Amino acid sequence: MLRKRNVVVSKDYQYIVSDEFHYFLTESKFNNNTEDSFNLIISESEKTRMFMSATADAAIEYFRFKHIEHRSYNVPHDYSYIKELIFYQNDKVLEKFLHSIPKNQKAVCFSKSAKKASTLHTIFKDSLFVCSASGTSREKKYLDKERISRMLMEEKFEEKFLFTTSTLDNGVNLKDKQIKYVVADIEDIDTLIQCLGRKRIADNSDKVTVIIKNISDKMIKKKLEDCERIINPAKYLMDNGSLEYVKKYRKYSSPVIYDTVTVENDKVEKVINELRYFKECYDKKFYEEILQEENGYMKHLQTKLQQNSYTILDDTYEKATLSDYLDSIVGKQLYKEEQEELIKKVNIRDSRNRLQRGCRIINEYFIENNFPYSVKDKMKNNKRKLDNNEPNPNYTKTYWSLAKYN
Repeated sequence: MLRKRNVVVSKDYQYIVSDEFHYFLTESKFNNNTEDSFNLIISESEKTRMFMSATADAAIEYFRFKHIEHRSYNVPHDYSYIKELIFYQNDKVLEKFLHSIPKNQKAVCFSKSAKKASTLHTIFKDSLFVCSASGTSREKKYLDKERISRMLMEEKFEEKFLFTTSTLDNGVNLKDKQIKYVVADIEDIDTLIQCLGRKRIADNSDKVTVIIKNISDKMIKKKLEDCERIINPAKYLMDNGSLEYVKKYRKYSSPVIYDTVTVENDKVEKVINELRYFKECYDKKFYEEILQEENGYMKHLQTKLQQNSYTILDDTYEKATLSDYLDSIVGKQLYKEEQEELIKKVNIRDSRNRLQRGCRIINEYFIENNFPYSVKDKMKNNKRKLDNNEPNPNYTKTYWSLAKYN
């Protein structure tokens, strides 16, 4: 409507209420029109404009950035319903975990892509798949619209799993005490928090385990570079004007810069989508802050979700797998090949990524990680013959032996 003609909100209305108003910023990354609707609402200065969101921090920062006069009211968040906060790195580890969820419990899994959500839906038969019906994703052909409609009406799903994109991040309630797990592979923090909020808490006994995919420092550095790639040309345009910008970035297509025709002299000018530009700057600052601390992303979410601690799912599974292997070799004589296998399984590396092979280092690792094992080396096989009276091929050879403590 804004593109086709001038839009003015009728004088009959005294209030304009924008619920979930983080939308203007979060969706600016893939929707260039959020700036137009935001500016229209702001321009209605004779009306009272109310903006509401559970994830308002970035949007309120934008108000300050634009010097938009406003009053702010805050209701404190309560995350006491979170039973446990878990992070994971490997998609296969999550898959294993989902297989272990008891029969009478359900899980909602938010994915950043329809392809990921659809793949999990294929693996776990007792599940419902949701993505945007109006989007460009090929996976939308797998939507069961009748079942989705029933879920939205009843505010619960019959299946064990719901695999969805962030298309369900707003305006959807899931009221079901059987939902014990909420999983999120969502990178934008505001969108992630919105996804967690889809599960509505019935009472104090209604607790959920929250499982979030970690973003590695390497990936965060890449995201930081992506932000800078968008910010720097826009900043150059602000500092030097359209002519100089076109000279320098003639062939560069920026997602935050577009052409407009000036009314006064009927000329084409380069202008910046300020909402999107601000969002990129806001994200850049966030990435810089979390890179200053080891495990910064996980620690940030731990604080935001008011949790005293968190665990890493991959560590739990690796520990379980390693324990199974160690149990299988307890008391055995470990010669050169078996020693090499143990070294590779434990996989201790120094700062230069060199595999550590010494018994002392392995035993220190066991102590630090609460593994009830220890390795003895330089043990010598003094048996000339085997139990069947055959010559012992390992006679006089040295070996390692693994012991387990109760």
